[in-house]
Amino acid sequence: MKKILALVFVIMMIMLAGCAKTEKTDDKQLKPNQEELINQYQVMIDENKPARELAAFIEMNKTGLSRENMDKAVIGLVEVQQARLKDYEDKMFSPEINIPLNSYKYEDLLLLRNIKEEEIKNLLQDAFSNGYKLSASEGMYYPEIDYDKIHKDFGGHASDKVAGYLEIMAAESNKHFASDAALIISPDELANRIVKAEKFIGSYPDFVLIQQVKQFHNYYLTAYLLGLNNTPLFDYQTEKAKNSFIKSYENTINSQKGTKLAGLLEEYTALLKKYDYKKSDEIMNFVDRATAGK
Repeated sequence: MKKILALVFVIMMIMLAGCAKTEKTDDKQLKPNQEELINQYQVMIDENKPARELAAFIEMNKTGLSRENMDKAVIGLVEVQQARLKDYEDKMFSPEINIPLNSYKYEDLLLLRNIKEEEIKNLLQDAFSNGYKLSASEGMYYPEIDYDKIHKDFGGHASDKVAGYLEIMAAESNKHFASDAALIISPDELANRIVKAEKFIGSYPDFVLIQQVKQFHNYYLTAYLLGLNNTPLFDYQTEKAKNSFIKSYENTINSQKGTKLAGLLEEYTALLKKYDYKKSDEIMNFVDRATAGK
């Protein structure tokens, strides 16, 4: 009897050991080795793999990557796209490409149809597949990063920090705040972008790509306080501030209480009122100080 019990005990131990091994294996499958994944990805970057392959790797592993490593992967993708953007710009702005390129309709270029030059078609196809899109300004086509696609594809798997960065960049990529030296969004929308950038800078001052957010914050703030050449704050003839801007300043003060922008606008509107809303050296100096070092 003792021998039988001993045999049963040995069999049970073997079975339990097997089960434990299976659970460990299953657990390993459910939780991929993070170091291995991110090392594989870094090797791809080091080997100068195209951005489309990096994006495909992230897509394939987006549920397996930890949030921290997803952040690293997305930032790596963005940095590669930013570094290689100039190559596409140089090609598109070369005379042999630029002249015929700008003769086509935007829709035809976007859909890669009715394009006679194979070189142009191949260049656009390559750019689109690597996460760039085609934009136009002052009658010229140029490539830029499609941040909206990155945000939609990976923002939900990244941290609030990386998703917030992508959201800020996508807003500008989807609808530029200015074109041909004129505002193409409303002053109120411009104020919203300033506040969003302001909050991001305050929340994540050490973010690796923070300088880009700061740069856009400065562009937006300068344009909001002074307008642009073709949509200036001060009328060129009367040198008096336009009501559309003044009204927006008042809206922002009321709707964005507690933000740095609202506090700045309280000082600014008081100064404008002091000079009967006409351009002055003191006003211009105030703007210079407000936008310096941003």
